Amino acid sequence: MPKPHRISSAVHLEQAVDALIAADKRFHPVVARTGRPQFKPRRKHGFEALVDIVVSQQLSIAAADTIFGRVKEKVSPFTPENLLATPAEVLRACGLSAPKQKHMKSIASAILDGSLDLKRIRTMHDDDARAHLTAVKGIGPWTADIYLMGSLGRADIWPVADVGLQASITRVLKLRKRPNEKQMEKLSKNWRPWRTVVARLLWTHEDGIRKEKREAEARAKAERAAKAKAKKKKK
Repeated sequence: MPKPHRISSAVHLEQAVDALIAADKRFHPVVARTGRPQFKPRRKHGFEALVDIVVSQQLSIAAADTIFGRVKEKVSPFTPENLLATPAEVLRACGLSAPKQKHMKSIASAILDGSLDLKRIRTMHDDDARAHLTAVKGIGPWTADIYLMGSLGRADIWPVADVGLQASITRVLKLRKRPNEKQMEKLSKNWRPWRTVVARLLWTHEDGIRKEKREAEARAKAERAAKAKAKKKKK
């Protein structure tokens, strides 16, 4: 059985970007704006990495890092057994909501009873790995996709439900409205087998545009304040 398709080196990533630009010229201005993505060694995989993704849902990176840092201080070493033994009030004090606690403990239980085998997932093909992950209560498609992309370095993962990705693709492809999950899948057909790279490019592109917008708004606000101050002095 062939190994799952992974992004394994900086050269591999460069080839992926070249292939995407050749397949769809609309990526040329995206790459010109964002720059070529840098190769990042895969994150740690396993229980801790998966739970970290659960914690990060709907939070900023800074907030998620702070909360998970607190959790690891209370659950040390960070193992399924220790997490299950940690009282809910302790986890709540770390900043974890009740639903997230439930999801985390569901994952811990699945690892201990053998229904979730994170070591075996490393050699599964993408669809099989995603199915194995999402069979566990508390692991949705988005969590599974981010784990496969970030922790296992899979090259062709496409998180169709990610709202940031939907917003970016709407902007880049100049669509009239944000695509739904089915439309996202259809739009990505010609970008196989490098859709992880597409997602990274589009996320970076959208983040850059939003940052520029915030900076422009801050400058405009400062200019208005300066004009108001100058006008007040004249009086």
